[in-house]
Amino acid sequence: MKIKTKAQIYLVISLLTGSLMPIMLAFGKSINIFEFFMLAYLFSIPFAYLLVRQTNRMSELKEYINDKKRLALVVLIGFLSYIPIGFSVLYSEHFITASLATAIFRTSPLLMLIFLPAILKERLSRNQIIALMLAFVGLYIAITGGNLWIFGNPNLGIILFMALSALGYALSSVLGKKYVFNMESGILIFNVSLFVLFAGLFVITGANFSAISTGELLAILFISIANNIVGFYTFFSAFRVLKTTLVTNVYFLAPFMTFVFANIFLGEAIQPYYIAIAVLVVAGLLIQRADKLGGTYNQSSKQATIFDVTSAFVNSGEARISNIIKNGGKVLAVKVDSRHRTNVDARISSHANKSNLFTDLHRMIKEEEKAFIKEIMGIEATEMFLLSTGDAAQSEESLNQIVSELA
Repeated sequence: MKIKTKAQIYLVISLLTGSLMPIMLAFGKSINIFEFFMLAYLFSIPFAYLLVRQTNRMSELKEYINDKKRLALVVLIGFLSYIPIGFSVLYSEHFITASLATAIFRTSPLLMLIFLPAILKERLSRNQIIALMLAFVGLYIAITGGNLWIFGNPNLGIILFMALSALGYALSSVLGKKYVFNMESGILIFNVSLFVLFAGLFVITGANFSAISTGELLAILFISIANNIVGFYTFFSAFRVLKTTLVTNVYFLAPFMTFVFANIFLGEAIQPYYIAIAVLVVAGLLIQRADKLGGTYNQSSKQATIFDVTSAFVNSGEARISNIIKNGGKVLAVKVDSRHRTNVDARISSHANKSNLFTDLHRMIKEEEKAFIKEIMGIEATEMFLLSTGDAAQSEESLNQIVSELA
């Protein structure tokens, strides 16, 4: 299966589980909130461990445990991801509807705009900003209940709390894309560390166990498996491969899907302004579909058009590339006329001490990776690509210099 096709399927799965998650959380409101999440993460651990074993990731897991700096980073990303989408949403549902809680939380794709240029060096086009703003207008309408003014709302404190949670989730998503780590190992680390956190909070607050109904047990199991394992694995797998702004725009469909599920399972009325949200989301998606610039590498020099093709290698089994990406490096590329192949090979030798440079014929590149890179860059039959891995600034300098020398 093609890399992009697989990522798109993962995105749909994560969208579905994410849309259902607030509905399932609503069935757990009568349980002590710390007990609920303690049990949810406890039940997740064996499934996460099984995922690590079945994908032969035990060696990577041991590496993370031994590397305290990387382990701390993974735990931080886990806290910023799981706590907002789980604890914050369930807590807010004690005061507001699941639909409204979701509408507020799903502002997180827009909030990623704050971090994209600085952390990922992704360019934001005018069209994509317009598309995201349209979606945000729809979410603002949802937050205010169809009104124009947010102040005076008795639940303003909860709204601000959810907005802060959305900001944390946005940051975790961007960090998860920049500091690529083994997802199978990461999910196990997430769930173990969060179990320890909520078990401690449960003990501190009295450790009073509740009688759990069938509906509450189903809610815990859904969060444990569908959200904590399947949802996170598919979301981050898709997010690392696809253009960030494409994923964020598609995820603006999540609130509307939750509105429908909330009506079916919780009896929450579908308000007329929900339709307005859907229309604005569709408009944003149409603008996003036509855009070609946004989400590309935001280079400091305009000497050559440089593409960020890191997403083609996030699941690479090639050790050298994989280690570079895991340590925050990027894989950048430029188009070159195929007639220059001999000259390019000579230039690679002269720059070998500065960057890891190689062409489309290198044995490290698999055929599916090569096909995905060509799709990202729009490579034609008469063109080849030149890659540079490592520090982004240094790679950019090397690629610009080679293109200049070939001119």
